[in-house]
Amino acid sequence: MTNIVPLNHQQHATLKVEDSKDFTRFKEQHLIPVVVQDFIPLASEFPIVFVKNTETGQFTAVAMMGIKPNINVYCQTPNWSAEVMPSSFFNYPFSLIRQKEDDDNCFVCVDSDSTTVSEDQGQALFDEKGEQTDYLKRRTEHLLNVAEWHEQTNNIMQYFANKKLLTLKSLNLNLGGKEKLALNGLYVIDEKKLENLSDEEFNELRSKGLLPIIYAHLSSMHQIARLAKMHINLTKNT
Repeated sequence: MTNIVPLNHQQHATLKVEDSKDFTRFKEQHLIPVVVQDFIPLASEFPIVFVKNTETGQFTAVAMMGIKPNINVYCQTPNWSAEVMPSSFFNYPFSLIRQKEDDDNCFVCVDSDSTTVSEDQGQALFDEKGEQTDYLKRRTEHLLNVAEWHEQTNNIMQYFANKKLLTLKSLNLNLGGKEKLALNGLYVIDEKKLENLSDEEFNELRSKGLLPIIYAHLSSMHQIARLAKMHINLTKNT
């Protein structure tokens, strides 16, 4: 259960937040949206692919944390095992909500029902004068940065789509014995199209700083086999 409420220094004067790496709230979400700033650090752990919204046509970059829907192999227990994590994982229990649909001004909100929120332990959000603490300022700055990064990422995904660099990829995995699994609905950068770009088009990618994230994405695909092994080990023990 969640109870997302706008932060108010009067109502939440004594509220505290305890930082936690318990991400079990994502245990049934095997695809986690990420931003392009995540690509390089995450590529050593997670496959990074793209999914398409069939209604809007918009592509979203996601880190695969499972090979089957409803099973995130990293988030089944409160102990986060990876050395890296998506930027958005640092947001919780905070979030941003627009004051109006067509307005860029946002409320900083908190999930008051989160187990990380209490009046007993953790980092204070407001000082005795009702001013934001340095901790809350840092958390707010991160929220704003991630929101900006998501907008940048959406624009880059649209750029890739316009350049027809994204292609639908089907992956067939062997889960041991006779069990096979076909992964469908995933998009990747088309390496052949990338190689066949004109010098002008390729230089455009380079000038926009997109080559490092493209190569990070392509490199991350080598993590799929390891992810499948993690799934096999998890299901054996449950």
